[in-house]
Formats: sequence, structure tokens, C-alpha cells
Amino acid sequence: MQAKKLYKEKIYMELAIEMKLYDNLIFKEKFDRLYFADAFCQNLIPKKEVLLKAVKSAQNNGVKFTLNTPYVTDKGIKQILENTELLSKHESDFEIVFNDWGVFYEIQKRFPEAKLVLGRLLTKQRTDPNARSIILNRQTANLKTHKFPKKIPESMYKHFQGSIINDSVFQKYLAKNKIKRVEIEYLMWNMDIKLNSKLKASVYYPYAHITTTRNCGLLNMTYSKCDKICKNVSIEYNDAQMDFPYTVIGNTVYYKINDITKIKKYKAVNRIVFNNLKTYREYRSGNRT
Repeated sequence: MQAKKLYKEKIYMELAIEMKLYDNLIFKEKFDRLYFADAFCQNLIPKKEVLLKAVKSAQNNGVKFTLNTPYVTDKGIKQILENTELLSKHESDFEIVFNDWGVFYEIQKRFPEAKLVLGRLLTKQRTDPNARSIILNRQTANLKTHKFPKKIPESMYKHFQGSIINDSVFQKYLAKNKIKRVEIEYLMWNMDIKLNSKLKASVYYPYAHITTTRNCGLLNMTYSKCDKICKNVSIEYNDAQMDFPYTVIGNTVYYKINDITKIKKYKAVNRIVFNNLKTYREYRSGNRT
């Protein structure tokens, strides 16, 4: 389904699918690489037996393997290192996406052969889609005063387009540490991507993450232990004044983009990671669309 959409738009690049929870049905899709596990929640780090099952399924279907890792506590680092050790024993060519500099340091020190990829939390994009009307000066008048907000300078729009990955000093640091790929969100507005020829980017589509926190809202409100309710429940938030509704799953807020066509103009981007969050639940229930 995802590949057909790319081919229809004449977008030819590496196609990956993100699978947060193991489900063999996903391999009925046509794709090149599997992104496995969650990038934002320590409580969803896969157990070793589940990770091994995902690795074997990818191998059996001729699909390359990438492991997502979140920001973590000491407990989480221990789990990630155990998973990295398992990967190194069963897969000769794999990637690890890191969203925590501590994870980067420990993996680089103990598994120097691992291909490390800079995650979305560390590329520092400005992602809230409802800022679009502000940075493009399309705000509506105040309902009470009927006055329009102060105009935003063009420099603010350029700031929202960019990211730390454009900085030449930062790119040199990545090269020094053999990091050749960065992960970014596919934003509502035009992006400014200035990478050197040795650095490539992956974009996530159709869901871009806006923000994330250590605990999900349910845990914060109830002070209860995590029962992984995010496997089955999401929250949709929409308001008349919002250009784009929010989707909350667990500890992370997302929004959805429907247009993929402009991706062709970003020369540094050579991989699309499909992360259709609703499709995950459809796969799990056996109802595919």
C-alpha cells in the first residue's frame, strides 16, 4: 500500500516501515527496511526474544533492519545494550537510531561496529503544525478586541525551517563519529536541509512527532504503573482554532501530513519511513485497509 503510493507519485528512494510492536502481517507489504521498536518510550523497549523474532522475520523476507531506541534511564541503557549485543550476534548489517547521547556513548564504546543514526529528538526541529499560521503571518483577529497580532519577521520562518543538522561544526562532529544518517520529521512548511554529500536524511511519514515526555498522561494523572495502554488507545484532540488536530499515543503527540509530493525537492533525503500509527492497530486486530 505504501510503496504503491510512492510509485504513483514517481518517488523512488529506500522505503522503510516502522513497526513498534511485532506483527508478522506487516511483511505482506512491499518495503526495503524495517524500523523496529519505539523511539520515544523506555517502557516499550522490546524484550530480547521479541527483538530476535523481528530480526529473523526481516531476514526471512529479505528486509534490512534498523532498531529504534528512545531516551532512557540507566535501566533503559542496560536493556538497549543487551539488545545491541543480541543484534550483533544475529545480524551482520544493522542500524541503531539513538535519541539519547548516553545511548550513543555506550553503544559506540562497546559496539564500535554498529551503524549509529541520529534520531529525531536530537535533530532539534520545530515541529508544531499549529505554528504555521503564526510564522506565515496568517493569524486571525482576536475575537474580543478584533485586533490582529503583531507581524512575525521573516527570520522566524527561516528559523522554523532549519535544524541543528545544517550546522557545519555539528556535521563535522557526526562525521568524526562515523554517523552518516540523520532522522527528521516531514514538516508542514518548507524545510531547509543543507547536508554535506556524505550525510543523508530519513523522513517520517505520514505522522510527525510534536513533543514527548518521560511519562504518558495516564501515568502522570493516576500515579500507576505502566500497563502499555498505548498499544490499544489513542487520543484525538481537535479545536476549531487548530489548523491540524493532534494525535496522542502514550507519551508522545503527533500530527498527520497527507501530501508526500514535495519530498522530491530535498536532495539529501533518500529514505522514507512510513509510520502509520492507526495502521499498527489495524494490523494487530487483523483488519487491514
